[in-house]
Amino acid sequence: MPLQSLPSSASEYSRTQRKEITAALSALRRLWRRMGTDFDPSWFTLGPRMLEVLDMAQERVAAGSLAYLPAVLAETDQPVRVPDYQIDPAALVGVAGDGRPTEGLLYAAVVNAKERVASGMTPASALRHASQFMTMAAGTALSDTGRTAEKMAGHARQVTGYVRMLTPPSCGRCVILAGSWTSARKAFHRHPGCDCRNIPMAEDAANDVTTGVEGYLNSLDDRDLAKALGSKANAQAFKDGADPIQIVNAYRSGVRPAQIFDERIKYTLEGTTRRGLAYRAMRAAGVAGGDARRKVGDRYMSARNVRLMPETIYSRARNREEALQMLRDYGWIRPAQPGFIIRDGIATRVR
Repeated sequence: MPLQSLPSSASEYSRTQRKEITAALSALRRLWRRMGTDFDPSWFTLGPRMLEVLDMAQERVAAGSLAYLPAVLAETDQPVRVPDYQIDPAALVGVAGDGRPTEGLLYAAVVNAKERVASGMTPASALRHASQFMTMAAGTALSDTGRTAEKMAGHARQVTGYVRMLTPPSCGRCVILAGSWTSARKAFHRHPGCDCRNIPMAEDAANDVTTGVEGYLNSLDDRDLAKALGSKANAQAFKDGADPIQIVNAYRSGVRPAQIFDERIKYTLEGTTRRGLAYRAMRAAGVAGGDARRKVGDRYMSARNVRLMPETIYSRARNREEALQMLRDYGWIRPAQPGFIIRDGIATRVR
């Protein structure tokens, strides 16, 4: 499947929004550097000006989001309905994503600085750390403003869902969700710093703009592939046919080191419950101990033997053929399947 490509309107929107947010955060940091060590009097002087900067940025970001929605609908050959209601960008000003006033959001940086001084930090150092806190909080508020405006604009035009598209370079957690369709009623799951884009799209048209996970990973050079999948060994396993979703999800329950006699191994317990894909592969290969155990608090029984990570498999294997067999035995390489679909964040394999 061809490499995913953002519609030009989405790319331009992403650049513009980043520019707006970056400019606002720079202005806020410049004002914050004028804070004195007597926090409250300084805040009473600078706070209103900082709030003006954030208010203006929120309105500009919201306006950009409202204009983007019909533009991307038109570019992707979807109906651009007359909105059921009009949205005023100013209505999104003054409120953070969690519902609290932005004035309180900014003042939280002052509180953060006071707490650091109380714990023994010098006022100057406390202000520097609080600046980072303020920048992160304000940046998150502006991103939330844009996403809220997008959702409102989509609702006004009866958009039913969104497709997740990458803004490369992307991390493994995002890569395995590339092209996933999410209904408009569900939240777009993100991690801190995620820059994936939501493209409004009817579910029956989503395949026109989605891409397979493999399509994106195959476009990367060795360095970026290892970065996306977590290690050089994982990248090699993918090249040898391992399922990238299995590799990325291994880190969900943690990758652990262990010392067995004079050998250091890396393993995961992901997929080793009795209903897990890895457990079934390991049991069939005779590396799951032929039985299972239940840990206190576990819902399902776990495989007796741990699931070796590709790094350990390659270090143990005497040749390529043995490495490939071990990748199959531990459930990294699965029988060939045409692909999968992702709906509302849940992957379903298609045979």
